[in-house]
Amino acid sequence: MVLNWTPEVIVEIFTSTIILIATLLMYITPRTKNIRSLSYIRLGLFFMGMLFMLDLLANLFLITLLSRISGLMLFPSAVFFVIGINYTIKETSNSPFLIIIIGLGVLYSYLAFQPGAVGFELVGGHLNLNWIGLYELVGSIFIFFVACASFYWGLKTWLNAPFLIKREALIFFMGTVINGPLTLIIYLFYYWNPIFILFAYATTGLGILVFCIGVLKEPKLLYILPFTVNRLVVRDREGNPLFDHDWSSSNLSESIFPGFLNAVQLMSEEVINMGGLLDIKLEEGILTLYESELISVGLVASKYSKLLRECVLQFTRDFEQKFERELKKQVNDIAQYEGAFELIEKYFSNFPYKYIKSKKQPLLLTGKFAKIPLEIENKLNNIFTDEKEYETIKTELLKSPLGLSSEFFTLYNDLIDETKRISEEKSLYLNDNSD
Repeated sequence: MVLNWTPEVIVEIFTSTIILIATLLMYITPRTKNIRSLSYIRLGLFFMGMLFMLDLLANLFLITLLSRISGLMLFPSAVFFVIGINYTIKETSNSPFLIIIIGLGVLYSYLAFQPGAVGFELVGGHLNLNWIGLYELVGSIFIFFVACASFYWGLKTWLNAPFLIKREALIFFMGTVINGPLTLIIYLFYYWNPIFILFAYATTGLGILVFCIGVLKEPKLLYILPFTVNRLVVRDREGNPLFDHDWSSSNLSESIFPGFLNAVQLMSEEVINMGGLLDIKLEEGILTLYESELISVGLVASKYSKLLRECVLQFTRDFEQKFERELKKQVNDIAQYEGAFELIEKYFSNFPYKYIKSKKQPLLLTGKFAKIPLEIENKLNNIFTDEKEYETIKTELLKSPLGLSSEFFTLYNDLIDETKRISEEKSLYLNDNSD
């Protein structure tokens, strides 16, 4: 059998390979594989990759059935992609846009197997199988809708991105621009000259690659729009504060917040003691309160979220397990619970910090900086031989502004050099006197 190698086949090999590799990377990367919204987007990208894969096989072997099926891949790709976008924007799959896509998909599936849905065309001296008639028209509408939704999502994410991840948000946005408006513009030129379909395929693959790079670099991009996490407070059953963590500037002062939790506990003691979570609407957000056997945990966010409720539950259970000895001894020294910062990284690492507004503010160690490099850990071990003192210093460095650790060790090295110099001068002085 003679294979029908055409420029379109070659470009589609590139595009499908890029899309499927990028999708696979998001499945196996630890920071992205368990994100619910991204699971739908990955499925959408997978079906998009299959579209190009089946289309190139249809052109390579000139099989009309494969060409029809390749077009049908637009339907599940659009549905999963829209569901994923809905989850990242409002934590629900439902939207009028999704209903339109499903209705359009039913029509599209019917047209796929009607006579004249695909046909042979000679483009640039090469024989290609293309969608034609209503099948091509509805497929183009699918492409237009998904490209516009992608661009809207990218723009909204970039505009709302906090300062700490603005650069990654720009990468993400540029991917949606390439895959959205730029691809649509090039695709329109296809109706003037079919050769432009090659460029549209190439920009589709490139845009998806850039988009995936943005997400892989910073999964927090997927949690910018649905809600804002403000503050988490842990206290014992007597109301003593044990741990406090902020993601954004909170209007509730240090004294008001624990006092408010005390009042809430008194008002809802019967509900909380049943082992459930209590959601209380505030003036500018919602308080999720969980009362366990030994502690109370309160989380303030911009709005209700099933994901945040689950995170609060898991955080509370691990907190009790990690500090069981201190809690049973009723230790209320806040310093003893600073290790809970590790649990913040475990359960809330994907939620972006929003209290840094510009380069003039100190940046905190978060995300990839939250783990102290091994070199620094070794230096700390050499400096602080006492285990308790070592853990305290390590915790403080984790919460310190970027660059403070380097300044700390520069000062330490200077002091070591100064100590050695003084020691040498003292030794020389003693030697001179002994002579």
